[in-house]
Amino acid sequence: MSAAYGDRDVREIRDDPDRDEYRTLLTSRGLSVPEGSDLVLGLYEGERLAAAGSLVGNVIQGLATARETEGEGSAAVLVTALLKAAADRGLGRVAVFTKPPEAAVFEGLGFRRLAVAERPATGLGAALLEWGSPGIEDWKADLARRAEGRPRPSGVVVVNCNPFTRGHQALLEWAASESSWVHVLVVEEDRSLFPFPVRLDLVRKGTTHIRNLDVHPGGPYVISSATFPTYFTRPRPGSPDDAAAELHAALDLEVFRTHVAPVLGAVERFVGTEPYCPTTSTYNRLMREILPAPRPDSPALEIRELPRVERDGAAVSASRVRDLIRAGRFEEIRTLVPETTWDWLRSPGAAPVLERIRASDTRH
Repeated sequence: MSAAYGDRDVREIRDDPDRDEYRTLLTSRGLSVPEGSDLVLGLYEGERLAAAGSLVGNVIQGLATARETEGEGSAAVLVTALLKAAADRGLGRVAVFTKPPEAAVFEGLGFRRLAVAERPATGLGAALLEWGSPGIEDWKADLARRAEGRPRPSGVVVVNCNPFTRGHQALLEWAASESSWVHVLVVEEDRSLFPFPVRLDLVRKGTTHIRNLDVHPGGPYVISSATFPTYFTRPRPGSPDDAAAELHAALDLEVFRTHVAPVLGAVERFVGTEPYCPTTSTYNRLMREILPAPRPDSPALEIRELPRVERDGAAVSASRVRDLIRAGRFEEIRTLVPETTWDWLRSPGAAPVLERIRASDTRH
C-alpha cells in the first residue's frame, strides 16, 4: 500500500534493506522490532525514513519517529495510516503502546487512555490506549452482567491452563475455600498450543464441584497481546526484551487493578508459585508489589499465594504435561491432570492438538 501526505508518503516496508532501516530506527529510540508483525508502514520524506510502525493483530507496536523529524506531526500521520489499514482489515478496535509523555498525542487522535505503568528501576514507562469499538467500557459492562448477583467482596484467579492440571484445580479449590465467591478469568488470547475454547471448557468441566465459582473468558484486557505481549514470546532473562517484559507485566496489572477488579468487587487475587517460568515469576513479584499498594483511585488487593502442588518430587505444571506428550509418556500424565482433562486428552478431538504439541518446541 502507498498513500501521499503532502510531500511525504506512507508505504509498506517489505524488503530487507528497508526492514534494516526500520530496525536501526527502532534501536536508536531504545525499541526492538515487534514479533509477528502483520504490516509495517514507513513514512518517507523523499527516501528518508521519518517514522515507522507495525500492526501486530490489532495492536500498534514498534512505533518510532526519527529524532530530526520530531515535532513535525510524523507520528500522527503514521498512526492515521495504520488506523486506516486496520479498518480496511475489518478491525474495529486498535490498541497502542507508547511512552507516557506521548499519550496526549494519541488522545488527540481519538484514543482512550487505559493505564500507565512506570518502572523507576529501569527508567522505563508505558501507556496503553485504545481506539474504536467495542472498547473497555463495553467489555466491563458485559463482565458486570455476568457477575451480577454474586456475593461481594470476591476473589479473582487469572489462569491460562495450557492444559488444566491438578495444580490449577487445587489453586481454585483453595481460593474458593478462602473467599465468598471466586471469579476465574481464563486467558483468551489464542497463542497457546491448547486452543482457547478447549482451555475454557476444561476449566469449566474441572470445577463443576466448586459451587462458589464462575469461569469467564479473559477477553482482550487480561494477559492479552494488548496488555502483556511479551507473555507470549517469553524473552530470555537478561535479554534486551527482558525489561520490556517487566514493563508489560506492570501494565497488565495496572489494567487489572483499575478496570477489572472493581467490576468484580475483588479484594483478593489468588496465584500459584512459579518455579519454572521467569516471565510468570516476574509477573507474580510485580503483583505483590503493585496490587496491594494503597492508592486513592482504586482499591488495594491482597495477594494470596499457594505453593505448587507436587507429584513425584516435582511441581505439577502444564509445561510438564506438554513435555510428557512430546516424549510419548502419555500414561504418566494421568496423575497430573483431573479426570475431565484426561478424558479429553484421550478423545478423538484431542488428536490434532496432540500432534501440534509433538511437532512444536515452543514453551507455550
